Amino acid sequence: MCNTVVSTLDEMELHYKHEGELFTFSVGDDYANFPVRIIADEENELLTTIGYFPVKIPKAHLDKMYKFINDLNYKAMVGFFTIDSDDGELSFRLANNVDGGAINEGIVKTCFLQVMFRLRDTYEDIMKAMYGGEQYTFTFGNENRPCA
Repeated sequence: MCNTVVSTLDEMELHYKHEGELFTFSVGDDYANFPVRIIADEENELLTTIGYFPVKIPKAHLDKMYKFINDLNYKAMVGFFTIDSDDGELSFRLANNVDGGAINEGIVKTCFLQVMFRLRDTYEDIMKAMYGGEQYTFTFGNENRPCA
């Protein structure tokens, strides 16, 4: 399974770190860098892709964001959003069983693209929900970029 993940990420020209069954990298656009983890758990025949939002949920907003994320999960066809209550880290996770090693580059690529689609598709709504629909600006690197 790891070899398939390697060949897929190489084909997509993504620069990644690979330690055992864990692959880590970042995918960016004009507004943010989204950290990504792919876990190729060969023993349990499970491919998990996790995309992280580039902001953390402030403790003051956790309660309303739990409700918002729950509503998003209710509507989701695949995968789920989660918030780490300790540090406010927000992510979207997608896990696929690949019984009998039945994995190919298409499956890896589809899982990755599904996660990235969810991050991009919900990012603005999540920020608006967190801040009540107000204008917001976050700092990425050394630049201020509007997210509206």
